[in-house]
Amino acid sequence: MKQIQLEVIAQKINGNIINRHLLINDIIYNDISIDSRTIGVNDIFIPIKGENFDGHDFIDIAYKNGACICFTEDEALIPSNKVGIFVEDTGQALKDFAKHYLSLFNIPVIAVTGSVGKTSCKEMISSVLSAKYLVHKTSGNFNNEIGLPLTIFKLNEEHDLIVLEMGMNHYGELHRLSEIASPDIAVITNIGEAHIEYFGSKDGILKAKSEILDFLKKDGLVILNGDDPYLRKLQNRISFKTLTFGFQKNNDLCVAEHSDLGWDGIQARINGFNKEFNIKVDTLGKHMLYNILPAIIIGNYLDMTISQIERGALKYKPSKMRMNKLILGEGIVVINDAYNASIDSMESALETLSTLSTRGRKIAILGDMFELGEHSETAHRKVGEIASNKEIDILICVGNDAKYIYESANYYGLDKNKTMHFKDKKDLIDNISNIFMKNDTIIIKGSRGMHLEIIIETLQKMFPS
Repeated sequence: MKQIQLEVIAQKINGNIINRHLLINDIIYNDISIDSRTIGVNDIFIPIKGENFDGHDFIDIAYKNGACICFTEDEALIPSNKVGIFVEDTGQALKDFAKHYLSLFNIPVIAVTGSVGKTSCKEMISSVLSAKYLVHKTSGNFNNEIGLPLTIFKLNEEHDLIVLEMGMNHYGELHRLSEIASPDIAVITNIGEAHIEYFGSKDGILKAKSEILDFLKKDGLVILNGDDPYLRKLQNRISFKTLTFGFQKNNDLCVAEHSDLGWDGIQARINGFNKEFNIKVDTLGKHMLYNILPAIIIGNYLDMTISQIERGALKYKPSKMRMNKLILGEGIVVINDAYNASIDSMESALETLSTLSTRGRKIAILGDMFELGEHSETAHRKVGEIASNKEIDILICVGNDAKYIYESANYYGLDKNKTMHFKDKKDLIDNISNIFMKNDTIIIKGSRGMHLEIIIETLQKMFPS
């Protein structure tokens, strides 16, 4: 980890050094942590106040576990034989520290957001760029005001660039993340209805997503899904250099031809910048091409050759619970797409299932979509209508609001003998032995809070591989 003098750290976070007289030489630190349980020797501990805990309660433990410095909002919590830094707000100090730390690296900063697909897009960008560069990227779901700074602190001098995923569900969050990162390149995958409960409309979501541009460098590049009418609106409002991607021919980079290889992935011929890219991606569903297109634009922008970009695309592997294929016993195949859900991603999941070549029945297990507020019933009924038009054999709806998917699918003509509704996961699991059979292909999709992966664990026990 790059070292910064303690005086400079204190200055950048508007803090004051406690027990300064104990300093003989400047402190050398190894890492930054907000978890006293994982503190290593000579780490800096930053206690964060959460809804159910206060990290300040663990300052003593952090020192005992080897911390060399602790931030604090209460000077009295720093032992007389230890050095600390007093700040007004440890959460803000974490962000200010990360902002300064990132500014020490003269490398491209790529920021990715969107209603659907931002994690897959971040992973595809990283895969493509890794064919030429050493890439540092957001791991897991570290895409908020705590996770993003912690990602930045893992950056070191060997890295050539950084790819940061940025999530949000309220106004102002992307503004603050953009301020930390000051990106050179900003990608917006789409404007959907995820978190619409907090924004009222898709125009509100567009406004919130646009905050990623608030601290984009003046000569920065904006990459937008040109098939999305809301992002086309944004393109007409901003002065940054902007490139678009999609299936429509009027985009700067577009899919000219594509073929769904089923279980073997997707193949596409992609045109743009007077070049042709022949891409193969190990993922299910043609909608995933939307996530590789920004990667191609960035690779080209950063002087990668066509062959490097094509080779990088081949390196992509799906993230956990995002179109992951699991082979169980008795020919059962499960597609785990249970990380999150919206109308758009539900439709893509159903389309993917319907177009796959399978040996047995096609079964969709759909759970509740959260954070839709007053739009929830309408949104779930829309999914039911979509499901009624797809080539699937069984539709299983799980959750309170999923009953609207069930009702709507029946209303729009899906055979009632092919539809089921269970009030929760336990209700489904109690009846699961009567539902599934040899050679079924099952896709599982729902909001993160539904924890539908428990159903997969049950299926794995029923049909051990």
